Amino acid sequence: MRIPVRCTAMLLMAAAMTTVAARALAEDAKVFELEPEYVYGRDRRPQIGYRKPEVFDPLSDRLYQSGYRNFAPTAIPDELKTVPAMERVQKMRRILACADAWFWPFSRTAHNNEPAGIEIEILQAIAKRHGWDVSIAWVNTGMRFGVGVTFGTSVDKGICDIFLGLTITNDDHHMPRHKMAFTRPFMSTGYVLVTQGPASDVKTLDDAKAQNVKVGVPAYSPMSEYADEHDIPHATFFQNYQVIDALIKGQVNAAMIWSGSISQAKLEHPEAEFEMVKGYRPPDEMRFDNAWGIKEKEVELLKFIDEEFAAMLKSGETRRISERYGVPFYPPIEQ
Repeated sequence: MRIPVRCTAMLLMAAAMTTVAARALAEDAKVFELEPEYVYGRDRRPQIGYRKPEVFDPLSDRLYQSGYRNFAPTAIPDELKTVPAMERVQKMRRILACADAWFWPFSRTAHNNEPAGIEIEILQAIAKRHGWDVSIAWVNTGMRFGVGVTFGTSVDKGICDIFLGLTITNDDHHMPRHKMAFTRPFMSTGYVLVTQGPASDVKTLDDAKAQNVKVGVPAYSPMSEYADEHDIPHATFFQNYQVIDALIKGQVNAAMIWSGSISQAKLEHPEAEFEMVKGYRPPDEMRFDNAWGIKEKEVELLKFIDEEFAAMLKSGETRRISERYGVPFYPPIEQ
């Protein structure tokens, strides 16, 4: 039988399609396996709106980074915005305070169950005695033109009633300019003598002078001026942290550093061997009172905080809190 050429082509095409279909069926019969997927960390699904973080962290908080800063930590009812601060505290059952978020060991943002700083604990102790809460507006006091700039963006706007983290230096021109008054001081801090290794028998600055032991001091500080005036052999370093670095590197074996920075040094350099001379008391000129700031017109709140500080000093509670952070406690100069 003769088969036309056209039919032959159609038969060949049909055979080819059958082969392809059979191959496809064979491939479909294979079990398809997904590539394993590994997920690390938390499930960060998209969320609508802004959710207030558990702990305020300026470096990662979207609201703060977007420019919305220096806002009140707690909404103040309209009817309490213009009343005296003491009345606001009592009716809100909450103390509104401003504090530096990076002023360790006195204040810092901290996760739950972490120490928040000496002044935060003092404030919490005061609030707890009266059954109140505490709300902190975190601010930055390390501004280029001084703490007065921070006053202008925080306490002057009424987002807090108490400003923490102040030191009385007798050159406090920013206080009257913003109608602020110091509370009575709750303790004092100053420059303390730390030694290590070959200088361990140096117990005073007179010892360092007699033994010609070079003492590291922060440059352009009251301590460097004191060393110049009293002919104490010394080397200067830019700020406390570089004095501490010089101790760790063995460039000096004695130093005068701010008492608050001992805690910071132990935190960042657990291998550090230097110790504060036991029982050391800073020279009077190198000691400064620590206090809080409140608007001058808020006389009732000023009186209340002064009385609370006096009670905590008398009971030893302030000393206990300070020494818990590794900061030597010195009572206020102005008792």
